Amino acid sequence: MERKLLWRSLLFGFLGIYAILYLLPTFMGTEKLPKWFSTYVTDRRVLKGLDLAGGVHLEYTIDTDLIIENQLENWVEDIKSKLMELYGEDKTKDDSDHFTIYVRGNRIEVTFKGQPDRAKLEKAFKPYMDPRAPKLVLAKTEGSKVVYLIDPIFAKDLEDRALAQAVETIRDRVDKFGVASPEIYRKDDMIVVELPGLDKASQERIKRIIMKSAHLEFKMVDAKDTYMKKVLHYMNQKYGVDEAGIVKKGPWKGIRFGADSYGSKKKGGSYREIYIEMDVPSRNLPTQQQQEFIKARKQLEKLFSTELAKAGIPVPPSREIGYERTVRRTRFGAPTKDKIIRTYIMYKHTKITGEYIVNAEVGYDQQGQAVVDVKLNRVGGRLFGEMTGKHIGWKMAIKLDDWVTSAPVIQDQIFQNVRITLGIVGSPSQRMKEAEDLVAVLRAGALPAPLTMAMELTVGPSLGKVAIARGELAFAIGAGLVVLFMIFYYKLSGFIAVLALLLNMVFLLSIMAAFEARLTLPGIAGIVLTVGMAVDANVIIFERIREELRLGKKVRAAVDAAYSRAFWTIMDAQITTAIAGIVLYEFGTGPIKGFAVTLIIGIITSIVTGVYFTRLLFDYWTSKNRNMETLSI
Repeated sequence: MERKLLWRSLLFGFLGIYAILYLLPTFMGTEKLPKWFSTYVTDRRVLKGLDLAGGVHLEYTIDTDLIIENQLENWVEDIKSKLMELYGEDKTKDDSDHFTIYVRGNRIEVTFKGQPDRAKLEKAFKPYMDPRAPKLVLAKTEGSKVVYLIDPIFAKDLEDRALAQAVETIRDRVDKFGVASPEIYRKDDMIVVELPGLDKASQERIKRIIMKSAHLEFKMVDAKDTYMKKVLHYMNQKYGVDEAGIVKKGPWKGIRFGADSYGSKKKGGSYREIYIEMDVPSRNLPTQQQQEFIKARKQLEKLFSTELAKAGIPVPPSREIGYERTVRRTRFGAPTKDKIIRTYIMYKHTKITGEYIVNAEVGYDQQGQAVVDVKLNRVGGRLFGEMTGKHIGWKMAIKLDDWVTSAPVIQDQIFQNVRITLGIVGSPSQRMKEAEDLVAVLRAGALPAPLTMAMELTVGPSLGKVAIARGELAFAIGAGLVVLFMIFYYKLSGFIAVLALLLNMVFLLSIMAAFEARLTLPGIAGIVLTVGMAVDANVIIFERIREELRLGKKVRAAVDAAYSRAFWTIMDAQITTAIAGIVLYEFGTGPIKGFAVTLIIGIITSIVTGVYFTRLLFDYWTSKNRNMETLSI
């Protein structure tokens, strides 16, 4: 045997055996194989898609308006400080004597208490209005009001980055909970999550984890608040408030005004906070409790956004209302079983968020309740130290997503280590589970904005069994017809093509296993198509061999000429098909990508087996008899 022929035989022999071994976990399962097999060979396998394994298909939208608003809020704080510096004011003050600046949707409004100072405005807004890459554009000037809009190109880029970050964050969260073979990708302005092979309980938990935006903020409670005093005065005048602080009549009958005194003159001063609390019916199931809290919150939100706003007492633009899920306490501070929701009036803007967290872990407080201990990085620790140092004696609200989890009084300056309590609603086991879930999402990172579920589709595993059975039948019929045709029409040469086809399937499936590609119904269709395409190269070559033999060439010369002349014809056809597959993969989603993956891999394996492997067999055949005059073809 020629040396070159020997090396080619050894190469294909090695690849074929290794590919078969690589497929054993797929067809036998890792539990039936010895432990050393996973270590020294592989534990990878071809995964089943959602339509075959069953599971849940979820589609989410992200609040891009909130992303833009949060970005503008961050800029406003710097712009406000710069303007106050230009006016010679103390930057640590909450409000300026010369102007007010607020964010409203996608715009920043600056209202001067006199004529606008153009020079100072240009200096303050200059970093955000670079002509080469503007972040803000001047919209209009009306008297003492100047309006800036976020640049549309920058806004679109901000939304794209937020969507990409959301996809990666969701993937990290799902991976941390060990979900097998999730499929998470972006489709236009939607985020698609496919979780195959999960039972109902696991699906529900994963959905809760995905929806938790884990947007952590540390906000100061307004210790010098006058707004809630106005609210209390209005409610007393219109509906009446008794000595216990309970509203006597009207649509808000039963809500209670309370007051909390804290701080000391030695540490920053003493303060008196007025708040509203509302009873929440007790429910046994956690989901029922959650629904009751949401219902109570909506009622309080309606009070602030409708009646009080219409009465000329809107929430100040630089403040926001925070809501805490908690329980009523006795005069001495002991918790009772009565669940309530209570309010805080907080500063809207903060520089301290979850983006500075470098680690989070479950801990325990003095009562043995589960808490979450987080560590901030150096920048976050510095900012946190500045904020707590300036507000000793104040309350600091720890806001997670849309809820205040706690609002401790700042006793001393704090830097990098922070403790998040999870309230006292729910059983110890529920709080422990909530703490573990929170640690997982904080480590994975916060979502840039809350998600909204747009669609949920549950696929039962029984559908997958039917689909697999039908797919196997379609594959068997398609492959069987091709095999019969090749052997009947091309005789012994057709048998060589069938061997190449079998090796092609082994290579294709082993490559899919190596990448843990997901097999879907369209993927099965791609494999069936590959069977037909795999023999297409051999048909071209065999017809060329027939032509060369009719011209009077010997078998060895006819084979050499046929392969050399047919090669680029085959490559042209396969490359054009591969281009179509690449386009489908790049712009398609879900099932279309599954089809494209099998198509592209099938093209590669078809060239290797249909051209090079069959050439090896023909060379071996003809090398035995160099003077062969006839060929079974």
